[in-house]
Amino acid sequence: MTGSNPPTVTAVPETPETPETPEATTTDPRRRAVSRLATLFDRPWPAITAAFVVSLGIGLLLVVLTGGGVAETVDVAARATVGSQQGLIDTLVYTTPRLLVAIGVIVALRAGQFNLGAEGQLQLGAIGAALGGAFLAPSLPGPLALPVAVAMAMVCGALWAGIAALMKVLRGCDELISTLLLNFVAVYLVQLLVQGAMKDPDSTFNQSRRVIADAELPRFGFTRLHYGFTIALVCVLLVWLLLERTSLGLRFRSIGHNAVASRYQQLDVGVLTVLAMLISGAICAVAGAGETLGVQFRLIQGFSSGFGFEGLAIAFLAALRPGRALVIALVFGGIFSAATRLQQEVGVTASLAYVVEGLPIVLLACAAGLQALRVKRRGLA
Repeated sequence: MTGSNPPTVTAVPETPETPETPEATTTDPRRRAVSRLATLFDRPWPAITAAFVVSLGIGLLLVVLTGGGVAETVDVAARATVGSQQGLIDTLVYTTPRLLVAIGVIVALRAGQFNLGAEGQLQLGAIGAALGGAFLAPSLPGPLALPVAVAMAMVCGALWAGIAALMKVLRGCDELISTLLLNFVAVYLVQLLVQGAMKDPDSTFNQSRRVIADAELPRFGFTRLHYGFTIALVCVLLVWLLLERTSLGLRFRSIGHNAVASRYQQLDVGVLTVLAMLISGAICAVAGAGETLGVQFRLIQGFSSGFGFEGLAIAFLAALRPGRALVIALVFGGIFSAATRLQQEVGVTASLAYVVEGLPIVLLACAAGLQALRVKRRGLA
């Protein structure tokens, strides 16, 4: 009997299923979180407007419950925002640092880096601006004083963000944790400096010496609105061009969407991560420089009321879009201006501003959750 060879079985490699959503192609949980949050708040303008209108209505109700009159509250809020020249100026002044922080954070987030360190980078920017404007500028020619002060601020902020970036690239540290903790280090560093090495010897307050006149940001006429607002508008345009019209912006968006696939495309993810964080930190630092060189004219302990975290909220409400961030930052600036004026004239605490700013985030998140729940129920039906 002639033996026969057994049939040859060829192993066929399994083909991985094609992911159905962009999030499924992202292996890094941090990038998935950024993508989902951006999608969560990517709502049409009517929905965003409705969320803010409801929030303002709830804020008005809280004012009434604390003893304020409706007509008086509405009148004061209108005059503090767009109803008077001073109100409009105050709104733009309050908008400037929030907008700059939002734009800086957007660069990092679009590259997939969850930068929670904007507050610390802003603080380092203020330190750099004070060093340049009060200590270094007196020995420089007048025209160089302001550019050097702003440049020192940007370098300080970029290096502070670079610490977290290098920790992630070289040691795998989570940038969410490192940037968040670096905020506290920066705040206490400001306190250390204004109470020690940088303290104004002629003042009893925790503040540095005043920056020289040549290092101050110019103002619009005789108002308190400084050219930092113009710088913020330029940053909006430049960041939009960077992210949407340049090859570098395409690389940032590529690693933000899928770092693994980007490596297969021969992109140096580590270098791009560090570069995105450096740019983000530098822009956030300009917000601190604006406060030091255009508002306070010195480094002051506690000068920031939480601009870094408000800027992060603006970035997500804007769905990581620079143009939307400009509009929402103006709304945030108006809310804070109105709350400040209400505190002065009606006696309502200015903390009401944070309630009104936070409510749209909660409302939009709830709306998105309900929409997802309805879709899931239809799928099960």
